[in-house]
Amino acid sequence: MKKWKLTWPKSWLKRRRVTDKMTFSFRDCTIFLALFVASSVLCLLLRQLDPNNDTSYVAVIFLLEVFLTAFLTDGYVFGVLAAILSVLAVDYAFTAPYWKLSFVITGFPLTFFVMLFISVATSMITSRARKLTALAREAERQQIYANLLRAVSHDIRTPLTGIVGTTNVLLEEEGKLSQQQRRELLKDANEDAQWLIRVVENLLSITRLGAENTRLHKTVEAVEEVVEGAVEKFARRYPQIRVRVELPEEVLMVPMDPLLIQQVLTNLLENAALHGGDVSTVTIAQRRSGQEWAAITVTDDGQGIHPEKLDTIFDGSASNEMRSDTKRNMGIGLSVCRTVVLAHGGRISAKNEAGGGASFCLELPMKEDNHEY
Repeated sequence: MKKWKLTWPKSWLKRRRVTDKMTFSFRDCTIFLALFVASSVLCLLLRQLDPNNDTSYVAVIFLLEVFLTAFLTDGYVFGVLAAILSVLAVDYAFTAPYWKLSFVITGFPLTFFVMLFISVATSMITSRARKLTALAREAERQQIYANLLRAVSHDIRTPLTGIVGTTNVLLEEEGKLSQQQRRELLKDANEDAQWLIRVVENLLSITRLGAENTRLHKTVEAVEEVVEGAVEKFARRYPQIRVRVELPEEVLMVPMDPLLIQQVLTNLLENAALHGGDVSTVTIAQRRSGQEWAAITVTDDGQGIHPEKLDTIFDGSASNEMRSDTKRNMGIGLSVCRTVVLAHGGRISAKNEAGGGASFCLELPMKEDNHEY
């Protein structure tokens, strides 16, 4: 079943300051007015349809309206305002004598304080829940950055050590090295430098996310154009590996930061080249996943992923398991992938194909969620 969700204009979500401690948004104002008007109209209609002119249900409807207003809006302003106006509406339009305010009616103070208590209590609980959610997100983000910091400390030091060692040999043994030996040393230094460039590119992606506090400036982009950019970049670095691109019949338009998503795809392609074993072909497939998601799958024909690493492959811990061979670990690259995809409200997973090889799938929402608590 398709989940319906109202998309608010960004200008309506902006908080506007009334005093130092009081702010509001047009979104909250709209919710408050819509609920109050709907409750009033509903009660008036029900009274017209009831031949006995019974209004016992009015207080319950307005209590529900106060609760929903406090629950759906930020802060206390509109919840308290709903409580005050609801009590006045019940007194004025639905309590005899009708269409007159009377503050001496039995039960008036009790009704007012009950509604006020409901609005304040609901606003407190809702605000506290939102703060706890924000703290949980921040704790998760800090854990991701801590893992990335541990990963990058090793991934930067290793190529730098290799470059320094290679250049020292070239300088100290210049007259004793053959042309072939010099070429091999320069090739090693070049590979170390290229790896260092990729580490810095990933670091810039993470720094960009941190600076924007995970609130990305997204634009609606065609997925195939972003994929094409990543494939061209990968083909220049690994011309020996064939890349197949499978396009869907429809053009998938997704709100995203195209540079960051291109970095994710580049990392996944390079991960296949560096750690997939004897990879000859990498396939990138694009498709719609359900009604609201766009999926991009990167599959190689290599040796696959060790089963023990599948559960932790995106958390950066793999970077601490450096091997003694010349291949670098891709822990930081995959950690960056997970961080970027989560910042977009998406999800990423990895698995081994039945016929051999590894498959990475990232899914991005095709509609932007403008309101974040």
